[in-house]
Amino acid sequence: MLSSLLGFDLPPLLLPALVLVVTLLLKSWAEAPVNLPPFPGWRVPVVGHMLLLGANVREKLLEIRKTTGNIFSLYFGGTLVVVLSGFDVLKEAMIKQGDVFVDRPVGGVHSILRVNSGIIGSSGSTWKENRSAAFQILRSFGLGKDAMSQKVLEEIKLYLEYLENLGGQAANVKDTTTCATSNVICSIVLGKRFDYDDAEFISLLRSHREYITLISGAYVHAWFPQVKYLPGDFFKSKRLIQVYDEITSQMSHFIEKISEEERNGLATSNFISSYIEKMEEKEKSGQPTELSNHHLKRILFDLLVGGTDTTASTLLWFYLYMVHFPEVQEKIYEEIVREIGTARSPSGQDKVGLPYTKAVLLETQRFASILPLAISHRCNRETTVAGYTIPKDVPVLLHLDSVMLDDKIWDNAKTFRPERFLKGGKLACPEFFVAFGLGKRSCPGESLAKIELFLVSISVIQRFKVVPADPNNIPPLRYEKGATCAPLPFSVKFVARTAA
Repeated sequence: MLSSLLGFDLPPLLLPALVLVVTLLLKSWAEAPVNLPPFPGWRVPVVGHMLLLGANVREKLLEIRKTTGNIFSLYFGGTLVVVLSGFDVLKEAMIKQGDVFVDRPVGGVHSILRVNSGIIGSSGSTWKENRSAAFQILRSFGLGKDAMSQKVLEEIKLYLEYLENLGGQAANVKDTTTCATSNVICSIVLGKRFDYDDAEFISLLRSHREYITLISGAYVHAWFPQVKYLPGDFFKSKRLIQVYDEITSQMSHFIEKISEEERNGLATSNFISSYIEKMEEKEKSGQPTELSNHHLKRILFDLLVGGTDTTASTLLWFYLYMVHFPEVQEKIYEEIVREIGTARSPSGQDKVGLPYTKAVLLETQRFASILPLAISHRCNRETTVAGYTIPKDVPVLLHLDSVMLDDKIWDNAKTFRPERFLKGGKLACPEFFVAFGLGKRSCPGESLAKIELFLVSISVIQRFKVVPADPNNIPPLRYEKGATCAPLPFSVKFVARTAA
């Protein structure tokens, strides 16, 4: 009949194909929610809105928010994604409906790396039991207590010696600062630290940073995992898999080495031994458990990468801001001299007496906003946020930049001004400071990161003046693109205060 209407014969297989396409389109239209959050523009076939986002996704998302509002939809290829912006919307979803948004997506990078293990990438009972076990173990090692401050101070002593040995010469301290921050978590997880010139460990930390860069949503493989099957590696998906496998292989090596030391009676107290002991206790008692060596390997990955990258990047931003805003650095030093002096080392108890210093650290985190988007979530049932429908299983992006860099909240947000966190000379951190995320999956290492940032920064400023390597060529406030935004490599001088 259709052939007679058209006036020509259709190929035998074309008519069934047309019927199938029309049926699928009608089905998708019938099932599509009628009240999706608004789209910023036309959806391009195959790629969706990826061309609209362009190369600088971070800036483009802030721009889209101005026209669509605090909640909008995007298509990455055929994947519908909802972006939540603005503090009120984030709070409505992550606090008031925390159980609905607690899970992780199952596609994209997660499918490339086959990640549904450990803490960061898992969901459901796997996440709950492993997160609970990890926190119990970390608390037994002093997480959130004064004992943790002591571990940090032990590492700071060696870090300060390294800076002193530079003799005031210009240096890029990225690798050493990363090693120092990583050593704090390594002392717990592995029961040991690494020397700052340990080439193998530095290589592992650089792999961590490359991994952080390659899992960024700006990469095509984040939304088109099929590109890993294409010849070559134009989209870096094969390199991502290689880096991930290299890191997880090293995690397996750590587990095997500590297990061997345990058998030989040589093991020190560490997270790995404690996790294995907890796992074996459950297995012997016949309790069902999600604890396993498979999950332990990924938990080590999560702790070492998560406990290193953001803290090290924040400290590097702190040094860079001290160079750009020397008057702020001098105010910190004056407060340290007034409250602590120069004879004794700082301690965790000094937090109360250094409100300006703490305000500078908060402003450093806010101004740098090193986590523009939190790790993606998944809506585990259909729900409504800000009057819009979010379908079940849709990936959800938390747009933290939209809060940390919002002029309506912070009043001239693109100005570095620590005083915004002070009220009547006392520290005042508002609820819309979301550097560590919010809700049930906020950063599990928040307390450790806070004490590291505090003790390292005041210890360094107490002893050294951070100055530019070239006063006529101050390093720019520019960042490396990735899932987190570290500053571009730069060199500065750490000049001893007695010689300043």
